[in-house]
Amino acid sequence: MEFVSTLLLFHVLSACIWFGGYMVMSFVIVPQMKRENDPKVLINFERGFAKYAMPSLLAQFLTGPILALQKAPNVLDWFTVFASKETHIASKIVFMFIILWLVWRMRSKITPRLLAGEDGAMKSAWRNTHWITFLSFSNVFMGLSVNTNGFNF
Repeated sequence: MEFVSTLLLFHVLSACIWFGGYMVMSFVIVPQMKRENDPKVLINFERGFAKYAMPSLLAQFLTGPILALQKAPNVLDWFTVFASKETHIASKIVFMFIILWLVWRMRSKITPRLLAGEDGAMKSAWRNTHWITFLSFSNVFMGLSVNTNGFNF
C-alpha cells in the first residue's frame, strides 16, 4: 500500500472514531442525560470517549494537510472560491477549527457548569454536542466530495 493510501486509511478511520462517537453522544448519551436529568451521564461518556477521540482528532490534523496537498499542491489555492476541490479543503479546515473551539468550550466552560449543576448547562451541552456532530458530518461529506471529485445531485 502506498504512503498516501495509508494516510488516507488513518484519516478515514480517525474520522469514523470521531464522528461515530459524536453520533452516539448526540443521539444516545445526551437524550439519556436529559431523560435522567443527570449531567454525569454525559461527563462519564466524554471522559471515556476522550481516550479515543483526542488521538483520532490529532491524527486527522496530522494527515489532513498532507492529503490536501496531494489534491491541491498550492496551499494558497485552498482558499480560492473558484475551484470546488480547493473550496472543500478550505471548508474542512474552517470546520476543524470551529470543532476545536467547540471542544475547548465544552471542556473548559460547559463541563464545569454541568458539574456545578448550573441552570442551562445541560441545554448548552446539548447544543454544543449537536454542533460538533453536525460539523463533523459536514467534514466527512466534504472529505468524500474532495476524494470523489464532487457529488452530482
